[in-house]
Amino acid sequence: MNEEEPILQDHSILLLDDDPGVGLAAQLLLQRRVAPITCLRRPAELMAAIAKLRPSVLLLDLNFGPGRTEGEQGLQLLAEVQKLGSPPVVVVMTAYADIELAVQALRRGAFDFITKPWDNVRLIATCREALERFGRPTPSVSEVISEPARSLAAQERAALLAAMAAAEGNLSAAARGLGLSRAALYRRLNKHGL
Repeated sequence: MNEEEPILQDHSILLLDDDPGVGLAAQLLLQRRVAPITCLRRPAELMAAIAKLRPSVLLLDLNFGPGRTEGEQGLQLLAEVQKLGSPPVVVVMTAYADIELAVQALRRGAFDFITKPWDNVRLIATCREALERFGRPTPSVSEVISEPARSLAAQERAALLAAMAAAEGNLSAAARGLGLSRAALYRRLNKHGL
């Protein structure tokens, strides 16, 4: 596949982020490599845009407005999107990432979690995987772990996120579940930007 060609022309991406620079960077990166992308800056526009555009993937920032870091507004929007009859696959994004926020987003139906500033290769891969997932039911934690497929790094990241979700954010329990020491778990979480 040519890296410059969108893989699924029939699909589109919608991005909601209050920072216009983030929207422009995502558009320049994803438009030619993944799918057409539309950018929004105001949360109040989200539901109408989803109804009109019918995107396959939603890149959703978790914090809007200066000084906001808890992610609550984005998590609320995620819950509203998940109530739709045929919701887009949601990838949440934030510059203020922590494990608890990632676990909450995954529990509420997010496909994946991207920290800003993002790694270009990883964002492209995540968006492509999300497009492939569109229209399929959300997998359970055990399905995520056993899913054949992605690169070893992507599988490791998925296993880490699934273990953290299963352990409800408890690092010791997640480490035990993965057969790792806490220090080894910390290193792997750091490696994947979690």
